[in-house]
Amino acid sequence: MKIKYCIALMCLLGLSIGYGIDHAYAGLFQQATLQLGSGYRSGELDWNIAGDSSGSNPDVLSELEWKELELFQTEAEGRIWLGSASWPDLSLCIKGSAAYGWIVDGSNRDSDYAGDHRTLEFSRSENNGDGGNVLDLSIAAGPQFNLWQGKLAIALLAGWSYHEQNLEISDGQQTIATDPDALGPIPGLDSSYDTKWWGPWLGTDLNWQLGERVTLCGAFAWHFADYEAKADWNLRDDLDHPVSFRHYANGRGLTLGLGLEYQLSSVWLLELSYDYQNWQTDDGNSYSYAADGGSSRTRLNEVNWRSQSVLLNLGYRF
Repeated sequence: MKIKYCIALMCLLGLSIGYGIDHAYAGLFQQATLQLGSGYRSGELDWNIAGDSSGSNPDVLSELEWKELELFQTEAEGRIWLGSASWPDLSLCIKGSAAYGWIVDGSNRDSDYAGDHRTLEFSRSENNGDGGNVLDLSIAAGPQFNLWQGKLAIALLAGWSYHEQNLEISDGQQTIATDPDALGPIPGLDSSYDTKWWGPWLGTDLNWQLGERVTLCGAFAWHFADYEAKADWNLRDDLDHPVSFRHYANGRGLTLGLGLEYQLSSVWLLELSYDYQNWQTDDGNSYSYAADGGSSRTRLNEVNWRSQSVLLNLGYRF
């Protein structure tokens, strides 16, 4: 399903560019680019909850961490510039992007505590965190100013984005337990934690032409996000399935991008890009759903997601 979303948006980007050139934007069209790329991405996510809705008993009851996640990622990005001959140094920049990554390696730790400040740990499992996927969608528009005879371009953008991390837990080993007989392998572990972040963002793109064929590209964005997650703890008979609990919170995110673009010909370009993301939530709510139909609420203390990627992109300029 997530792959279909990416393919649909990639097609939409291409159709938008084609339509803009051939139809409605014929009088305003300045330029368009479509880039496709793939490469390596890494990431880590953690969250923890308190023992009650006031954030105590204890302050951290349960904490989950996914570390050293390694992904293969593919990405598409399209841009259109519209403008008027009367204003050669000002244009409207419209851009959209879609990225999908497959998690091929990673680890998970699940810890439970009876004391405040992560003390009196009474349960810990070390698990496999590979499998799962991530999804990033974004669209934005804003004015672009071309300075120094077009060698420096600055775009001020407002947009909307949507992000998912669909994480898995398997092949578990119980390393701390109140019952010594519970230590060792955890047969049948196949749990999941699926996140969603979405909302508006403000940012800027910069392009600095270093030479006849080489351009340095940079991007910055600050995101305002709603956060929602659902989990299926498959070995917990006391919890409902396929949704054992849900998380809700308000969040924020910082995304940074850096790229070095080389013009292969008048229409083809090659870019090596680096992207960084850092997302956090404020405290929110965690709702657990019991197998008998009951539910309970406690405080979600925080969620943190960080990732970085290096991609090689091939682009076409219209």
